[in-house]
Amino acid sequence: MLKKTAKKALKVFANYINMRQLRPARMAGKINIDGIIHFRTNNGIVELGDSISINSSHYANPLKGSRCSIIVDSGARLKIGNRVGISNSNIYTKTSITIEDDVNIGANCSIFDTDFHSLDYNDRCNNGDSMVKTAPIKIKKGAFIGASSIILKGVTIGERSIIGAGSVVTKNIPDDEIWAGNPAKHIGRCT
Repeated sequence: MLKKTAKKALKVFANYINMRQLRPARMAGKINIDGIIHFRTNNGIVELGDSISINSSHYANPLKGSRCSIIVDSGARLKIGNRVGISNSNIYTKTSITIEDDVNIGANCSIFDTDFHSLDYNDRCNNGDSMVKTAPIKIKKGAFIGASSIILKGVTIGERSIIGAGSVVTKNIPDDEIWAGNPAKHIGRCT
């Protein structure tokens, strides 16, 4: 019992240290983290709503994904609304990612608003990736992102829409639609 209590205290302390590094950050309320989260900002802006739940360990989800990693680059903005659930996923923003209220993000998802590297060979090799493309991402209220999906730069996912597990989302998804596949395609309407 004492060993279990000590482990829990260590996780709480590690998350406290990680969350203190979120400057400047605005937190509206309670954030529940199961496991230890990797959260880093480089002078980016972070806004966190109330009742956010983040699974971030091999034991926090039956799919046993890796820890949750959230990185907000210099000058970037991450906004996570109220009652959002994120499970063992990776979020990286160079410009802006907005996750509205009541969104669920399944295990092992990746949400990136950048290509990370230039698509031009000469720029990658000779100019230090100076032409990397970025574009904001918005995941609207009530959307559900299935496990192991990838959301790429410039995408807006509509209200209450569902992304099937393992999908790669490369373009905007309207409200109340179901999309799946690589690349994700429309497969139905939400009922």
